[in-house]
Amino acid sequence: MQSFSTFFFLFIFFLTSCNDQSTNKDLFLLAFLNFSGVPANSGLEDKFQSTQATTFYRKDGNIEFQDILIEYKLNSSQVTSETVEAFIGNPNEISYDAQTNQISGFFQQKEDSFQTNSVVFSYSDHTKKFKVLITVKRDGKVISLRELTTTPPNPPTIPPNSITLPLISYETKRSFIGGTEHQVIRVKFESGSDLSAFKQLNAYIGRPSIIALAADQYNVNNYISASYFDTSSQNFLFLTPELNSSYKIIVVGSTADAKGNRSIDTVPPPPPVSPCLGSVNAPTTIGNCATHCMVVDLVGNQMTYTTKATIQTATEDYLYLDSTSSTVSGNSGPAGFTYDEFFSPITAGTYQTNPSTFDVTSYHEQCVVLSSYFVQDGPNGFRDHYLSGKVFVP
Repeated sequence: MQSFSTFFFLFIFFLTSCNDQSTNKDLFLLAFLNFSGVPANSGLEDKFQSTQATTFYRKDGNIEFQDILIEYKLNSSQVTSETVEAFIGNPNEISYDAQTNQISGFFQQKEDSFQTNSVVFSYSDHTKKFKVLITVKRDGKVISLRELTTTPPNPPTIPPNSITLPLISYETKRSFIGGTEHQVIRVKFESGSDLSAFKQLNAYIGRPSIIALAADQYNVNNYISASYFDTSSQNFLFLTPELNSSYKIIVVGSTADAKGNRSIDTVPPPPPVSPCLGSVNAPTTIGNCATHCMVVDLVGNQMTYTTKATIQTATEDYLYLDSTSSTVSGNSGPAGFTYDEFFSPITAGTYQTNPSTFDVTSYHEQCVVLSSYFVQDGPNGFRDHYLSGKVFVP
């Protein structure tokens, strides 16, 4: 319909060009307005001298933004009742309805409240194209409008002064520091790395989903703590009381004219092996009673253990047999040390110590270590034997 109108007015213009110069100018202006997409009967004024849309790439952490700068100049100064507002939307959704004097299909609207002759939008996808309608409103009604289509910005190329840091690795373990168990994390560069050119080396630790490099690919946002490179130990050191947490560590370095970064994700160290690993339940026998053993019984709350040794000859001159208990940390156990000695004449048979007993309700460790030492000496020479085992304490 618009192309037909344009043709019609241009046709009238040529028909009247030889008759009335003034009419010719008026009709030419009318035809031009229709051809440029501004309806002659829209009632809108042309208040804008110029408009321009510029897009800029910005990266914050892992999100790539585009900042859209809308700049304009007006033909004349704004009056008190006039405002400049911009609307942004998808090209096939945003539109202006001349009948209702309304803009629809936009997802954001901004006013140049401080009259800076500019409006800025930001969007978290730098690849999208948008349509912007910038308007002049008087008493809330659109009196002038310009349409702009944005072009997505290109991400910047890696600057020529960037540098690749050597590969990094980490070690982690549990350790008691000041009476509290910590996770100790040490981050190291690949063995043999030349670090002499670096003026600064820092590492940052944080939650894997939160810590992030800033847009400059050097500074770090949302980290928990930082560490400097210790040249004496050749590592970065982090201590945390969170024994079972995983982290992301970002290492950044700079030379006189370059900068770079590396990152690594950590896994917490496995929990320590239980000191009672290998313990057995009572009643049980530790060792072999055909030679040397400890017999453990549990009756009610009372745990009893007895050491036994068996000899096959009657020619021994001396026998020694003992039993003792201790905690897994090496402290004294719940029952005292006991021993027996036997001197010639010694007959073949089984020998044992006096039973040792303790109340399991008064012993607060998870297990107890029971041990015994046996010696026999005679014409056939000296022989000894040591045995030890761990027993769960209910």
